[in-house]
Amino acid sequence: MKIYIIMLMLLSSLFFASCEDWLNLQPEGQTTEDQLFRTGDGYRTVLNGLYKSMASTSLYGGELGFGVVDCISQQYNLESMEQFVFTQKYLAADVFDYNNVYLLPVIKNIWKSAFNIIANANCLIQNTESAPSDLFAKGEMERKMILGEAYACRALMHFDLLRLFAPAPVNDDKKVYVPYVESYPDFHASRIGVEPFLEKVIADLKRARDLVVEFDTSDLGKGVSASGKGRFYNDFDSVLPGYNDPTVESFFKGRGYRLSYYAITALLARVYQYAGKEEEAFEAAKEVMEYAFEIRGSIYEFFSIDDYRGVMETENFEAKKDIKVVSNLIFAVNNEKAYEDYNMRNCFWKNNTSITWLIVDLETQKTFYTSDGLTNEFDIDYRSSYMIFYPYGDSRFPVSGKWYISDNEEVRDKNITIMPVIRSTEMRYIMAEYYARKGNFPEAQNILMRIRNSRGCTEPIVVGDWNSFVRELINDARREWISEGQLFYLYKRLNASVNFGRGEIRPLYRSEYLFPIPDDQIL
Repeated sequence: MKIYIIMLMLLSSLFFASCEDWLNLQPEGQTTEDQLFRTGDGYRTVLNGLYKSMASTSLYGGELGFGVVDCISQQYNLESMEQFVFTQKYLAADVFDYNNVYLLPVIKNIWKSAFNIIANANCLIQNTESAPSDLFAKGEMERKMILGEAYACRALMHFDLLRLFAPAPVNDDKKVYVPYVESYPDFHASRIGVEPFLEKVIADLKRARDLVVEFDTSDLGKGVSASGKGRFYNDFDSVLPGYNDPTVESFFKGRGYRLSYYAITALLARVYQYAGKEEEAFEAAKEVMEYAFEIRGSIYEFFSIDDYRGVMETENFEAKKDIKVVSNLIFAVNNEKAYEDYNMRNCFWKNNTSITWLIVDLETQKTFYTSDGLTNEFDIDYRSSYMIFYPYGDSRFPVSGKWYISDNEEVRDKNITIMPVIRSTEMRYIMAEYYARKGNFPEAQNILMRIRNSRGCTEPIVVGDWNSFVRELINDARREWISEGQLFYLYKRLNASVNFGRGEIRPLYRSEYLFPIPDDQIL
């Protein structure tokens, strides 16, 4: 496999900034490792660069968020989409034409971008492991924190490459697919099978969690993660550590944009479930949902509260303050340049003169109908009544309000720069599925009903067997994950049926759930 390595030179973002000194770029935008790793600030800069790269349009800032991956899940109605060059990749993804001249380069860029992050994570790991503690402003705690997050970044990128370019365990044919690259540089890593690959992901995440635990379970670490507004907006209640404290560097804030102990545990739950390790997945998900911080008589439940007030206070999308619902958001990446992304403007801007929106296919998918198809809950489910907008102001062209591009620059930059990767809702899904697999269908039903109730839906559901559980799980996930890039993986993991319209309801074929591994990446 050929992986072309260019050392990341992305400077610190608003949320991650740790120093004000800009690195002097070497000719052609490159720098030497010696210069980057001469100071503790250099390590911070490289780590921040990993996260910024994750927010690129090739990854969670586009194609692995609202883009290609959601087109594959049949989430959108693209029949009305006018045909421009930039829309061709979505039209091709919708029909699984992965060798399409417009889509294939996108797939190659996903592969290349992810492996570039992996290469730079490996470089950071190798340098951090041998670095002296006194190089870092906060000593050994900071060294371990950076090292742990680098391991977690490596694991996350590998895992999503596996989910795209290899079969899910339910369809594992024991062949080799994706290499797990653990050193820098490595130009000849061998591809391995799904099961040993997942073991490596799990090992990296467990190692990462052990390394970051010191900071994230300290009073300051818990304080900056205790609420969504704290994790993503650095808006802390006055009783919490970090509030109005000028001694706390911004590098130790904005933990929602970083793979913290809590995010790594949630990611472990996701990976355990994908690997079929039900008990481990349940325990990790349960741990996430039970995180709480008691201080001065107040109890902060980190991820168990679903607060939709930021979208419910007004029907006017220009005035909505929290369209990403950060209360249940565990980890997201940040793209400060999201508005400048031509792709995003064309897909979500209300003022488009051409029909290029990613239109949510509410009718074919029956997205907001109950699973029996009898009741349309669109008007009562917060995820539709307050989070779907219509660019023309009528009932045509429903578009996800999570990516609403406000005319107000300050509001716009606050909202659309957040690229969700994992929510606490998924932890509830994992726990519900655990109970369903154990035959405890009443408890699985109770968890799904609690999710529904907190989103305005009161009509009871009935979960009496495995098939009815899967039906209700998908029915809710189809609403929860609109334009967030997760629905495809659910279909693939469960080998569940997808509604293709015109009466065709079936699981994805192998040719549909497998991205082609780029030819020029294999020796």
